[in-house]
Amino acid sequence: MLTLGPRRLLWRFAFIGILFFDLITGYLIAEGISREGGIFSPSQLGRFIILGYLLTLLFEQRIAVLTFIFGIAPFLVIELSYGLVHEQTGGLLYGLISIIKVAALFIPFLITLDDLDRSEIAHSFKLGLIVMSVVIIASLLADIGKPTYGSGGFGTKSYFPSGNDIGAYLGSGTLMIAVARYYRLLQTSLPTIGLLVLGLVCIGSRASLLFCAITLLFLAWHSSIRWLILLALTAALWQFYVMFIEIFNVVGEIMIRRYVEADGDLVRFIVSGRNEFIQKAFEQFTADGSVIRFLIGQGIFIGPQATDSVRVVDFLEADGFDLFFMFGLLGLAAYGLLWASLWSRCHQNRWLLLPIGLLLAHSALAGHVLFSGLFLQTVLALVVLTQIPQGCTIPAVKTFDRNSQDHKLQV
Repeated sequence: MLTLGPRRLLWRFAFIGILFFDLITGYLIAEGISREGGIFSPSQLGRFIILGYLLTLLFEQRIAVLTFIFGIAPFLVIELSYGLVHEQTGGLLYGLISIIKVAALFIPFLITLDDLDRSEIAHSFKLGLIVMSVVIIASLLADIGKPTYGSGGFGTKSYFPSGNDIGAYLGSGTLMIAVARYYRLLQTSLPTIGLLVLGLVCIGSRASLLFCAITLLFLAWHSSIRWLILLALTAALWQFYVMFIEIFNVVGEIMIRRYVEADGDLVRFIVSGRNEFIQKAFEQFTADGSVIRFLIGQGIFIGPQATDSVRVVDFLEADGFDLFFMFGLLGLAAYGLLWASLWSRCHQNRWLLLPIGLLLAHSALAGHVLFSGLFLQTVLALVVLTQIPQGCTIPAVKTFDRNSQDHKLQV
């Protein structure tokens, strides 16, 4: 086991340093130097470092190693087998890398984390969210980076590759921090949460605004002076109604723009037209009529496409459907197992079911969760927060000298 110094460095890299790798990747894509979805990007290279550390923790437990190997093996075999069909080396590598990325989501459930690891993960997770929020706010103020939506309007993703990814990550993370504060698992000030909420507003996506609203409602509902807050908000609305009207106009502009783009179709507005892609995928699937494809799919690179016409990877951006077309019922079983594993851990701190449920809804309706490189950090943080009993606070690590007494949970 590594001592505190290297372990702190690795966990800080996993939650903070990797964000700068993502910014570099996004900048290269924005400048046309790299293409979106390319292999061996800075983001992927950075995550190989994180994966390497998680594997070292995994290999300390023989049963966990065997479970991981037997779990990932069928998916690797499927991808390799269909690689012989489409005969595209780049596509095969992309598929294998994506399988490893998704398989890594199960490692936090298999490894043993001590109090020192839990402390570093929780605090690094919070610091990473703060860094992301500051970058987004600064990018909007300085007018640098890329807009959240290609069609324009309010909102920025800075140079992060995907606005949907950061909306889901920062949104769920902010709500998780608010819930952890409520249970006294993690010491967090209201100004810090306010900074995270402001970052969500600056992203300006549907998901970020939804997470923002739910976080504020959660904080208000669980406040000991919630009725006073309601009265204060009412008074503020009356006193500063002009400013609030301007804010609602900005938010309304975003929502109306998206609704008009959906031609007034509410379902299409919610899922951004993904229902049409899913319908076409099922038409192709029905025409094929293969039992093997129903059971094990045809790999990530081919996915919902016909094997004789695939040229590039095609995501439906609805994770459950994507996994079904990639790995059939086997993929759906893995998808269900992941969410059931998260769901079942919340018997102590049940309000953590709220961010998990919202993430599941985002994953099912809009994607950008399961295949997001940031979801591993979310899973790690959730695993840690669900291990801590109510009223036990995760202490901050103040030195680089390992002292086991300093890292016990504080009651």
